Amino acid sequence: MGILKDLKLFKEGTSSEILVRDYILENIEKIEELSARELGKITYTSAATVTRFCNKLGYKGYLDFKMKFISELKVIDKEHKLGEIEINERENVVTIMRKMTEIEKKAVEDTANALSFEKLKIIRKLIHEAETVDFYAYDINVYVAQYASSQLLYAGKKSTVNTATNMRALNALLSNKKNVAIVISQTGENSRLVEFVKILKQRETKVIVITTSKKSTLAGMGDEYIYAATTKSIEAFLTPTFISSVKYILDIIWGLEFSYDLGKNMSLNKLYEKKGESHLWGLIKGIEEMKKNI
Repeated sequence: MGILKDLKLFKEGTSSEILVRDYILENIEKIEELSARELGKITYTSAATVTRFCNKLGYKGYLDFKMKFISELKVIDKEHKLGEIEINERENVVTIMRKMTEIEKKAVEDTANALSFEKLKIIRKLIHEAETVDFYAYDINVYVAQYASSQLLYAGKKSTVNTATNMRALNALLSNKKNVAIVISQTGENSRLVEFVKILKQRETKVIVITTSKKSTLAGMGDEYIYAATTKSIEAFLTPTFISSVKYILDIIWGLEFSYDLGKNMSLNKLYEKKGESHLWGLIKGIEEMKKNI
């Protein structure tokens, strides 16, 4: 990174300027909140020393330096390969923010590169023609499934997510040609999901599988398979990358369905807000009015 690299290479300044440099390198996340005077006080120097230091680095002053430095810190070094990114002990907020930004961005980019327009057209047709979209997932994947299910409701599409195993099984047994199932599994080898897909196939329900491996059991069983990116070389980031990728895929599916009948769905959401305001969550307003009278 330009500024960070310049700071590390800066060695020809006065002893006071070196103190300023060292403090910045050791307290990167604090710089955003400090003025030149405050930085000078903390480093036992002065605002003039801080300004002179920034001038030597090629900036008009401390404010110019700080704005450009903070902006640069929010983007991870592009020369740093994704597979080399690790979480270190006691990370500061700047480095974690940079790393997570790049991790999630890379997950979305890898997923986008693997997506086929033709496949998305097929999936759009399956979703749109289905009476109900049912999600099958376990563990943390349930939460992203619930998010997607609620989004589809905003698009006027009935959708379900069951969290109890027996309810998942019952839902699968009640499924038919009018349903579409979306199965989410990082490994593609969840044995319970495999059994549900077997039932769904018997019920002639179309199955869309989202997983990381095309060679996995679930991917091979689905009518349609969508690759969700993850980063196997970064153990700590496996789940965040997969969830980011899956959410991106499900957002695309929602966008395709929502835009299919845009006017109708916009009207539906306006009606929902109107009814909700007057009936569904009007109780909250009532409570607020009561508080005022107490």
